[in-house]
Amino acid sequence: MRGLILLLMAILPLSSMADSSLPFLKDKVGDRDLPRPWGIGFDFFTMDQDYDIKDLKFVLPGVSIGDPENIKVTNEVKHYDFQADAWLFPFLNVFGIVGRVSIDTMVDFSQADIQGLPPGVNLGNLPVSFNGTVWGGGFTLAYGTEKWFTSVTTTFTKTSTSGDLDSKVNSTSIQPRIGLLRNGWRFWVGGMYLDTEEKHSGVFPLPFIGSVPFEIELESKDKWNYAVGAGYAFSDRFNLSLETGFGDRTHTLLNLNVRF
Repeated sequence: MRGLILLLMAILPLSSMADSSLPFLKDKVGDRDLPRPWGIGFDFFTMDQDYDIKDLKFVLPGVSIGDPENIKVTNEVKHYDFQADAWLFPFLNVFGIVGRVSIDTMVDFSQADIQGLPPGVNLGNLPVSFNGTVWGGGFTLAYGTEKWFTSVTTTFTKTSTSGDLDSKVNSTSIQPRIGLLRNGWRFWVGGMYLDTEEKHSGVFPLPFIGSVPFEIELESKDKWNYAVGAGYAFSDRFNLSLETGFGDRTHTLLNLNVRF
């Protein structure tokens, strides 16, 4: 909530200049209708994906792990954020976001080639679950007519966490889209490129052995997935959209945007 208040404090004093100043170069598009220049939105996002292990270290004398490709890592994300944006130019929108995220990552050692463990002892599953605050921003490049549009949105986020684990999560996403405009409706197809890096360090309790310090670095296994979506503009101030992604990674994105 504090982050949302900061976003509002930054955008509201400038909104009085919206009609006269933004977007810049709006006179170059003639009498074409443009979106209202300022916006505040709400996003709800979920995602399921697999990870690859970039690096894994643990302090357990005499024990070693073979090929890390045999270790399966799954990741589930639930994320919501508030967003403030502005059309600086008819083709360029910039935005900042702040929100909360819940991340559940499961590292499955059941198929791993582990040498040196006592008989009857296995590493099993390493659950890494935490909540955090998401900060970020990005921009959208767009072009369209009264009947169709195309856009590319790039977003950068960083997650700060608290708890027993020392965790860092950074991500970069790129979302190209092309779609149709019909009587207030928008329909599109596209994709999402996502590069996520997670780093965790802490203590993993093992049966009969005790607490074992570990460090693990993860990255997205599949960088691309497909997406389809639809949205409806109730007026030039309010619009709602829903996107779903499919392929080796799945996601849903619900967005409510208010413009002024």
